[in-house]
Amino acid sequence: MLGIALWAVFAILARFLLEEGGGAADLVLRFGVAIPLVLVSLALTYASWYPDRWQRILSVVLLVNGMLWSSHRAIVEGADADWAFAGLILVFAFNYVLSRVQFVYTAVIGALLIAYHNVVATLFTQDTRRELIFSDFFLVAFAAIGMAGAYGLERFARLLFIRERELERERRRADDLLENTLPHAIVLRLKERHANPQTGSIADGLAQVSVLFADLESFSQRAETIPPRELVAVLDDVFRRFDGLADRCGMEKIKTVGDAYMAVAGAPDAVPDHAKAAAEMALGIQEEMERLRWPTGEPMRVRIGIASGPVVAGVIGRRKFSYDLWGDTVNLASRLESHGTPGRTLVSEATAEQLGDDYELSDSLTLELKGKGPTSARFLLGRAAASPNVPVRASDPPVRQV
Repeated sequence: MLGIALWAVFAILARFLLEEGGGAADLVLRFGVAIPLVLVSLALTYASWYPDRWQRILSVVLLVNGMLWSSHRAIVEGADADWAFAGLILVFAFNYVLSRVQFVYTAVIGALLIAYHNVVATLFTQDTRRELIFSDFFLVAFAAIGMAGAYGLERFARLLFIRERELERERRRADDLLENTLPHAIVLRLKERHANPQTGSIADGLAQVSVLFADLESFSQRAETIPPRELVAVLDDVFRRFDGLADRCGMEKIKTVGDAYMAVAGAPDAVPDHAKAAAEMALGIQEEMERLRWPTGEPMRVRIGIASGPVVAGVIGRRKFSYDLWGDTVNLASRLESHGTPGRTLVSEATAEQLGDDYELSDSLTLELKGKGPTSARFLLGRAAASPNVPVRASDPPVRQV
């Protein structure tokens, strides 16, 4: 757009400096050739393939404009040596500073335009040797300064690009680490709070979620006999498997405390089938544990408790952020896990109601839970078969009282 404006504005100057015949030729070259060429090049910027070829196209546009200006003074009467010299200086300014094409392109364009200027001045004008030497001196000097500036700009742009890439890489790494600690939706809200501290604390009241607790059987006793490195490796392998199941089932991992694993469905974003997501994860955990063994060769078993209902969720602290859940639903899921049976899953009555006929559940049990008193619960036996309800097996170990 700036090139079009300059071609048009300088028409006013040409009107006063050129003779009548030269002025007419100037208008034809200016508005009949130069400006249409620039408009065509501008139209090309809307082509889908333009971003991949913009440097070559812009280089051609600059070269054509410079050659057209050099030819202009050979065609238009009254256009002396200063006319061509001044115009080429403007084209050089575009070439070296404003175009932002690569240094190699700018150097080639400058050299070709100086050479073309000499050909036109020698063969088609009456320029004296003195005028040619004078114009060449300043054109070459301007080209040298321009190339130095273009190289500096390109080097600065490359360094800036590299640093931006490094910064973006570090930002992505930090985001990945943060999202391995907190849910994605909470990460976004934390960033918003950082940008606008007036947004306050992150706290939500969620009407319906399903909370799952899983705990390894006899972990504390085994921790005393298994070497630390081996113990951590075992626990890491188990929890990695749990993480994979949580991702596949649509659960959100909340935290691990010792050998206890806590996850939730329906937080921080509500989901309609949260109870089924928790049931699927519980079944997946029990199936996964059947393939695992302690270093001693003994089978690994896990107790699981699931409860559904309202919770309060939010982020606490300003350092080492933690997204956590609170409320009776959380306490009930924890109690069901601790009162459960290794290798089995206890679910609350509220969870059982939401699971409906899609899963096999035991008959209702009455548990004496600490802090809650008599509480009804059911064992999750599997996905639905022919019979919607399966009674508790007589061989099941008694429910522990804690």
